Amino acid sequence: MENKANYALIGMFVVVAVTAVLGFAIWLTGASINRQYDTYEVAFDGGVRGLSKGSEVRFNGLGVGEVTNLAYDKDDPNLVLAEVQVTENTPIDVNAKAQLTPLGLTGLNYIEITPGFDSGAPLMADMPGRGPKRIVGTESSVDELLTGGGDVVVAAQSALARANMLLSEENLATFSSILKNVDAITASVDVSELEASKLNDMMDSFKLAADAIAETARSIEGTSDSIDVAVKEDFKALLMKAEDTLKTVDTTVSSFDGTAQGIDEMVVDARGAVNRLSNSGLTDLEETVDAIRHLVTTLGRVADGLEQSPTQFLVGAEREEVVLPQ
Repeated sequence: MENKANYALIGMFVVVAVTAVLGFAIWLTGASINRQYDTYEVAFDGGVRGLSKGSEVRFNGLGVGEVTNLAYDKDDPNLVLAEVQVTENTPIDVNAKAQLTPLGLTGLNYIEITPGFDSGAPLMADMPGRGPKRIVGTESSVDELLTGGGDVVVAAQSALARANMLLSEENLATFSSILKNVDAITASVDVSELEASKLNDMMDSFKLAADAIAETARSIEGTSDSIDVAVKEDFKALLMKAEDTLKTVDTTVSSFDGTAQGIDEMVVDARGAVNRLSNSGLTDLEETVDAIRHLVTTLGRVADGLEQSPTQFLVGAEREEVVLPQ
């Protein structure tokens, strides 16, 4: 009986120990049978170095899930789609962004999801232009630096090549010669040769020039004041003349108005005279025109006679001579 009792106690202890270990493991990993998850796709344009299945997903620095799958987009192979599972009710909206973030110096990355500046509507499935709960992802700053590192190295090499050309032996010799010439010129100048009297004369000349400039400035200021006063007076007189001119124009316009009325009356009176002339004087005018026409015809015949025989026209026809018999 005692051996059988010991085996039963040992079996019960093993079962309790295994159960405790499993419970501790579940508690340690934070797993829960009833925990619900939301699935999203994070689209990266380019490679995803340091990211793999099981990589952590954080929201504002808090761990909310993990990467469950990595694949490229069948329609666009340049896009890498990372399928992530995050805790249910994580406030991911339509303005959310995802970025690869280095995990210390390990070379591994995790996905950091940040909400937009303006809180938008929750990101739902099958939204137009985004796909099934798709979040736009960007590379990490380290990856961007490594991507652009090639261009930086090329630029650095070009700069070093130019520096080597600048510091060539020929250029160094030329620069050394220039320094020697400058040293020789400065050595040939004796500062003691500068006389104090010349320096004083120069200072006095500068002082006189400064005084002259100040006097000129004062003169200009006085002249500007005089011009200002003159302009104001002339402008005032001009305004008065303009006012008188406007009055004269007004009077002239009034006189012209009266003259226009007189002309209107004269036109009315002349209209009656023209009507009378058209009735009674038209016949006289026709007779006068006929007389003038007859006079012109007569003058034409006289001109023709003068042209053919002026002497005969003036003296008359020659008389016939009669010869008497002897």
